[in-house]
Amino acid sequence: MRLPYDIVCIDIETTDTNSNLGDIIQLGAVLVNTEFKIIDSFNIYIKPLTSHRNKKAMEINGISEEILSTAYSLENALSLFENFCGKTRMLAAWGNYFDIDFLKAAYTKIRRDWTFGYKSIDLKSIAIWEFAKHDLPVVGGVTKCCERLAIPFEGHAHDGLADIKNTIRILQKLLSYDYSPHKKGWNV
Repeated sequence: MRLPYDIVCIDIETTDTNSNLGDIIQLGAVLVNTEFKIIDSFNIYIKPLTSHRNKKAMEINGISEEILSTAYSLENALSLFENFCGKTRMLAAWGNYFDIDFLKAAYTKIRRDWTFGYKSIDLKSIAIWEFAKHDLPVVGGVTKCCERLAIPFEGHAHDGLADIKNTIRILQKLLSYDYSPHKKGWNV
């Protein structure tokens, strides 16, 4: 599988799973080319707009109040993110129904125009399709999928940048399978 053009793949960490209550506190991103090779990466911590904290969400992401106290404002973080994206306007995420929708909600909260397209790519759907082609069930999120493919998880789980980089590693492995009779197997 080849992408038609470069895309920006994101993973966010939040103060809640509900975008009406929670705020984005970390945005990790990678720019990938048409063959899912990482060209560049981006990582930023963001000061939450509100004092709301879902205890479970904060335990999972492990981002401390100390880190958040010195983080970028949402306005500045989004400017830096848009600069990182450059002309690339297609976003993707593992479960874009969460990450992309939450990012759109953040833009709305500060009355900032959404500068990206309204179409996005769900990387989890690509992974599910590829796992199915190998008759392998998808078992959980990024960490479990790494385990399933015997890919050591690099970094810390629930860190935005580590999660998206490992997502790309999963897709690279799944997409590297050679189906030709004389080479059948993984090319990674």
